[in-house]
Amino acid sequence: MKKKIMVLIFYMIAIISLTGCFDANELDELGISLILGFDVVEDKLLITAEVVDPQYSSSSSDTGEGSTVKYVQGIGNTLFEAFRDITLKFDRRIYAAHNKVLIFGEELPRSGLITHIDQLFRDREQRESAFMLIAKGARAYEVMGVNSGLETVPANYILDLIKNINNNPKSIDTNIISYMQHYYHEGHHPIVGVIEKKRKNVIDKTSEDKGSEEYELSIIGSAIFRKDKLIGYLNGNDTKAVNYLLNNIENGIITFPIFNSSEEKVQSEGLPTNVSSVNVIKGKTKNDIEINGDKVILKTKINIRAALGELIAKTDVSNEEDIRRLEDACSKTVEVNIESAVKKVQQEYGTDIFGFGIAFHHKYPKQWEKIKENWDEIFKDAEFQIEVKTSIIRTGLINKPTI
Repeated sequence: MKKKIMVLIFYMIAIISLTGCFDANELDELGISLILGFDVVEDKLLITAEVVDPQYSSSSSDTGEGSTVKYVQGIGNTLFEAFRDITLKFDRRIYAAHNKVLIFGEELPRSGLITHIDQLFRDREQRESAFMLIAKGARAYEVMGVNSGLETVPANYILDLIKNINNNPKSIDTNIISYMQHYYHEGHHPIVGVIEKKRKNVIDKTSEDKGSEEYELSIIGSAIFRKDKLIGYLNGNDTKAVNYLLNNIENGIITFPIFNSSEEKVQSEGLPTNVSSVNVIKGKTKNDIEINGDKVILKTKINIRAALGELIAKTDVSNEEDIRRLEDACSKTVEVNIESAVKKVQQEYGTDIFGFGIAFHHKYPKQWEKIKENWDEIFKDAEFQIEVKTSIIRTGLINKPTI
């Protein structure tokens, strides 16, 4: 009997002490942020938050009235202070648990990011999976609010652009946790996506708002870091090469020239008439390091499985010899493009963004301890060797080109 009473008392105490949420936040008291922008303005940190407007409804969308989001800003010496500054201008506390993208104005990462983003990791609300983008040649708030897609929420428009990297790897999708991993890795500097605001051609002349300029956002290219400082940019094709070396290719297009043995390898004026395109089905990359005396050799092997997407050349894909010729031409193009990207990074930036330093560390741990402080200098002068093998496993519905 005494034991039953003790159990009953225990359950009563548990029910009284554990019931309820003492720190609950009511939905109508929160400003749910989807994108945060960070800038340096007059030696202070400026935060711009895109907040969902709960008053917006589908009926508002039908009438074209109102907006799905509102934008608020706060300024301070630290991010924490800037967030609190918003509370004196906006009637709800910024709630960052649903934040999807972080955009940094170019000036901030030029001086170094790590010293300014401690709050993003210390606050339990912030998502470590949020993607990072650098506003190329602009401040973060200048690219926010642009929506040239079908999404009604600008944040979802930007998020969908990032997800489209799976179809076109001319950009890179780096989230906060990946950035920090590369920052702390010895032998692998971070590389982050970029975002640009660009004017676009106005095609719809029936629009009532003819006087306003039309803009769209582009995430083509990438930003190179040395530790936590932005040092330069890569274009779309070079970024595509980086994705190959990082084994980050799930899809994408490879366009390459192909010549018959009797054709002269000179392109005439006008549109090309000797190119083909394949769609990558699967790509696999293996990076390696070799030491030959005092010489370090960077080695990469890439296997590509692809489907023929377009053929603008006199080639019969029912002929096995012609298929081999297409595969060799595709492999050669990938090799040339990757060699060009690696050479550019070595000569212009001297920073290992490919992770060859990690491969060196794994293969030669004792030697790594001796040279890790000078790895970037060694990487800059290292020889690069690449081998690409392409297998075209699908050719489509027709065997011969339409020309």
